[in-house]
Parts: sequence; structure tokens; C-alpha cells
Amino acid sequence: MFFLVPSLLLGVAAAILPWLIHRIGKRRANPVPFAAMELLLRAERQISARRRLREILLLLLRTAIAAALPLAFAKPYTEVTSDLPASTSLPQTAVIVLDDSGSMQRGKTAGGGPLFERGRARIRSLLSHLAPESDVALVLASEGTPTPIPEPSTDRTRILSALDAARCSARRADFTSAVRKAVQILAASARPERIIYLVTDLQAAGWEGGTGLPPAGPSAHPPTVVILDVTDGNPGSNRAVISLSAEPAPEGGALGLAVTAEIANYGNEPVKNLGITLKLDGVAVAKGFVDLPANGRARKRFLHAVAEGGTAHEAEIAIDGDSFSLDDRRLTRVEVSRGLRILIIDGDPRTVRTEDEIFFLEAALRAGGSSFSVSTAMPDELTGREVANASAIFIANVARPSDELGTALIRYVEGGGGVFISVGDKVDVDDWNKRLGRILPQPLGLKRTASAPPGGSREGETVDTRPAERLAPIDRRHPLLASFAARGEGLASTRFFQFMLLAPVPDSPSRAVVLRYENGAPALVESEIGRGRVLLLTTTVDREWTDLPIRPGFLPLVQEAARRLAGAPAGEAVLALTVGDRREISIGNDDRRIEVVKPSGQSRWLTPESRASGGKPSRAAVFTETDEPGGYRVRASRNDGALVDRPDDLFVVNIDMRESDLTPLPADRRPDRSRAAAAPGDAAPKRRMELWHALATVVLLLVLFESLLTLRFRRAGGAR
Repeated sequence: MFFLVPSLLLGVAAAILPWLIHRIGKRRANPVPFAAMELLLRAERQISARRRLREILLLLLRTAIAAALPLAFAKPYTEVTSDLPASTSLPQTAVIVLDDSGSMQRGKTAGGGPLFERGRARIRSLLSHLAPESDVALVLASEGTPTPIPEPSTDRTRILSALDAARCSARRADFTSAVRKAVQILAASARPERIIYLVTDLQAAGWEGGTGLPPAGPSAHPPTVVILDVTDGNPGSNRAVISLSAEPAPEGGALGLAVTAEIANYGNEPVKNLGITLKLDGVAVAKGFVDLPANGRARKRFLHAVAEGGTAHEAEIAIDGDSFSLDDRRLTRVEVSRGLRILIIDGDPRTVRTEDEIFFLEAALRAGGSSFSVSTAMPDELTGREVANASAIFIANVARPSDELGTALIRYVEGGGGVFISVGDKVDVDDWNKRLGRILPQPLGLKRTASAPPGGSREGETVDTRPAERLAPIDRRHPLLASFAARGEGLASTRFFQFMLLAPVPDSPSRAVVLRYENGAPALVESEIGRGRVLLLTTTVDREWTDLPIRPGFLPLVQEAARRLAGAPAGEAVLALTVGDRREISIGNDDRRIEVVKPSGQSRWLTPESRASGGKPSRAAVFTETDEPGGYRVRASRNDGALVDRPDDLFVVNIDMRESDLTPLPADRRPDRSRAAAAPGDAAPKRRMELWHALATVVLLLVLFESLLTLRFRRAGGAR
């Protein structure tokens, strides 16, 4: 037991006062022999014993009152190991962080009730126990969700209204950002009591960026963090479809389709004969069963022949439902036997196949199966018809484009075609800038060597003595990079030994740097030219200047570039978006507006967000309301008033698979324990439990009991 004011314990010495008063005020009788009283001695002894018992009881009560009063004034407390907040009547500034991510939509658990509703009930109870003077703010923890109460307020009605209006989303959790936001809110408070109440199911997902708390230091006064676990330590079990892929299946015929799903069991018990269904455009076409080991995964492959080729379809895998229905289904978009005609112009052919300039590029495109029809040609062999008939063109290390080829390429791009240009040792910079400067995103400049080659530098080079260059962090907001992980896995480890610098040009809405090197120089630049699009890679597509072709990110980068240049729907990784992702939708010259129909049936209208130079409207609009899992349909409103379906722009949205994993956050990563866990083996924080409230209540009861006894004894004495 501890005391806030231990000096007041000196008052415990007053407990001796009732004893002294009893001793001093006690009447002392003088014994006088009297024969007649002998008859009454026996009765008097019984009355004296009862009176003595009453006096002892009153003495004990008064002694206890005298000792308890200074103890209560000293405000005793004890420390207990607990995750629950200490009850206090002191005014405080509190920020309540409510987890509204997809995992909180789980239905009834062992504790009863949906998790999100249990979380709101916990907050209502918490608000009722806080001091009326306490300021409270409300923050939601899902990624990208606005803050309901960004400034602390004492208006309980407003806070409860915002709490009632909050809805559980399907987005992923981002606790790191939510806690950072709460810390910023509390930084403006002058109160010593600053607390963050985090109401969550305590999933490990969402804490990848850390606790969000400021670094500890001797002068730092971080806020207290209290976690209210709505699962009460029982996360439960879950089954989920965590991945889905579809690809052409020749064994199923010309329109054969193979759909492969991966199912995970986040539970300690195995699952036998779990039902699984394949749906195509909402119609069940195949069913099966799968066995899942405890805390394990299993794959299921379906083979099906679609009725019509060249059309986008919505494929869905659904499993038997459990308490978390949001991840019991997953969708993807599939398209069978509609190959894009890709033309590759080889500027540096070799007799050894693996040393050819386009060896890796061609292999990456052919890996797309029937999605791409790939042909190759030398620069001097091309005709204008071959250029015009291509869906997209890749030009690799061509020295000097002829006048005929240059004219054909300019006409092709301005007419709506897409061209990918990569450089190399053979490229004549002056000739390219002269002949094709009209379609180049930026003029070509000097070659830069990231590490000095043997024998020193050559004429026309600038040399950097640092190790090989690497890419700067990627921006996944660009549609070409949406399929990559947030940290750019597959591209981040790429080394660039040589690359070409580009001449600076004024900023333009029609030009964007897709990838940069760490030194800031452009690595991949995109530009809209007329109705077409050009991508310029400032290094090679073979291994002479870089090891990019052997990195995992090369294949998806090349394939998505081909789709984007051809104006075709993006690949599966882009069209199977995650809740909260952005979707870019192209707008044709005859399109006035674009309508997107959400899975719930709600529609949203999109218009071009800006205008490029010359007053030409931008060719794309960005849709951001991907807050519902399911399929999204797209229609275009033409200038003549017609509303036309655009099935090629169909896309689907799925829940982030991390929300399905119920693994709880480890104790050493919890924000409420990382600073408080000092004793080995005791990770839970020590919280103060105040005892003086209970002690004061005991004092009042003792005083009341003593008063009643005194009154009764007096009445009994008067009656006698």
C-alpha cells in the first residue's frame, strides 16, 4: 500500500484519544458494605457485564474512526498489474481511438455481440465514468477515414452523436497513423492527465509502422495509452479466401479458364470438408470441398470453360460462412483469349539468344500467355502498316530511327497508340531528339555511369564514383505501380550501373515521372502525346546497364506497361483492388462523364478533374470510393446523351487479407506496455488503484453505527 500524503499518517496517533477519554471519564465507586444490597448483587453483576460490553464496543468504534480519518486523508492506493484504466475523478484530456477496420465487422464472439458494437458500448461506459470537466476527442483507426471529433470537447452529446454516426468500414487498419494523430491532439492540452484510449480487437495487423508514440527521452512526457480489448483476450477463429488468380487453361479448350484460390484457417482446430464455390458473373458454375489444417492453408483449383471470349468476366470464390463474412469471398476479373498485338523493335540483335537486347523483354511479355500476341522486327524491316496495326510498340536500343519509321511512330502516337522506349549504348541522342523529339517525354541527354568502368570514363560520359544507383521509394498512386507492394518489393533491390540523363523541361499536366533514381533523376517518364501515350525508360531492358530484367518486378512492370500503352484494361493485380485503393478510368473523346456503379447499387459520376495545356480535357478520372468489397460496373455518358456500358472497365474490390489474420499484437509491441514493462516476465503495466474512496466510505459507516449505538444505549439507560 502507498500514500499520496504520507505525512498525514501522524494523525493515526489520535486513535488513542477515545481510550484515554474512556479511562479518565470512568466513574469509580467506593465499596460500602450494606447487608440489604446482597440480595441484588447477583442481578447487578449481569447488568454490569452488559454495560461493560457496550462500552468496549463503543471504544473500538471510536478508535477505528479516529484511526481511519487520517488514513483516508493520506489518500492510500495500491498498484496492480492490469490493462484496464484506473478509475479517477480527476479532469483529463482523452483521445478515444475506435478501431473501425474490417476485422471489427466480425459477428458474435465468445463474449457475445458484434465486435464494433461492443467497442461502442465500451466507449459509452467509459464516457459515463470520466469527470464532466474532461475533454474528449474521437479518432477512427481505419486507413484514410476522417476524424469525427478532431479537437477535445466537453460536449458529451456531440461526442455520443459522432459515436452513433460512426460505421464499421471494410478498410485496413492503420493504428500507427491513428496514434500519431491522437498524440498531436493531446500535444495542445495543458492538463497533466493525457490519455489515449484505444478500443480494438488487438490484431497485429495495422501496427506495421510501429506504435506511433514519440520516442522516449528524459524530457519527454508521452501520453498514457490504455487498450480496451473488445475480444476480452479471446480472438476466436476465422476462415478466409486470401488470394485468387485466374489464367487461361488450354486443357479446358480454347476458352478454358483455371481459377485458383488459397484458403487460410486462422484457428487452432482443423476444418474438414469446407464448402467452396466458384461463381462467374454471379452464377455458381462449380463447387467443391477443401480440408484446412489448424493455422494452415490450402489451395483449390477449378477448371471451367467460359461461354464467350474477348469479354471481361467477374470470377468469385466463396466458402461456407463463419462469424466474419467479409472475407468469405474474393473476386477477380478475368478475360479469355483476347490477345494484344505487341510489336518489339530490336535495335541490338545478337547471334547468342540470351545476349539479345530484347531477350528478357520478349520473355516477360510472352509470359502473359494469350493476353499478348508478340512479334519482333528490326528497325529497317518495318512498314507503316505493321506499326499502325500494333496495340503497343516497344523500341529497344534503336540507334537512329529512319525518316519513314519516325513519321510512322509520330502518326501512330498522335492517333492514340502507345510506345515504350528504352535506351542503350547504340542510341544516337542527337538523332533521336531531332527526329522523334515531338513524342519524347523529355529530350535525351548524357549517359551517366553510377560506378566508374575499368579504364576510366569515356568521352561523352559523366562518372559518379558511388556504388550502383537504386530507385527512390515508389508512388503507388500511379496506375502503372498499383500492383506493387507499398515498399516497392520487386523493384527496390534493382541496381542501375548506367542510365541516361534527360534534359529539364517545364512541368506539364500531360507528363509524369513514374520512377526516379535515388539521386532524383527520372528513371521512367510517361507523357500523353495527342491521343496516345509514351513511356521512356532511361536504361536498358537487357543486363548491360542494369539488373532490372532479372528482378521480380520486371515482369509485372512490362506487362502493365503494355496494357496501359494499348489502352486495355489493366492486369489482375490492378483490377482486383483493395478497399480504399484508387482506380483510374479513362475518358474517351466522346465521353462527357463516367458513371461507376458500386456493389450496393449506388452510382457515382466522374468528370475530368483538370484540363491540360491547350484546353484539351484530361483522358482519365480517378475513382476513390472503393469502400465496398465486390464488383464495380462502369458506364459512359456520351456527348449525344447516350449511356453506354463499358464492360472492359469492370473492376473488383476485395478486403485486405491482413484483416483476416486474427493473430493478436505481441506484448512487446503493444503501445501500453512497451514503456511500462520493466520487470522480466511481467509485460502488463502497473496501474494505480485508489483506496481512499473506499476508506472514506468505511469511516462514514462507522460514524453512523457509533451514533446509533450511543443513542440506543442512552435510551436503555433512561428506561432503567
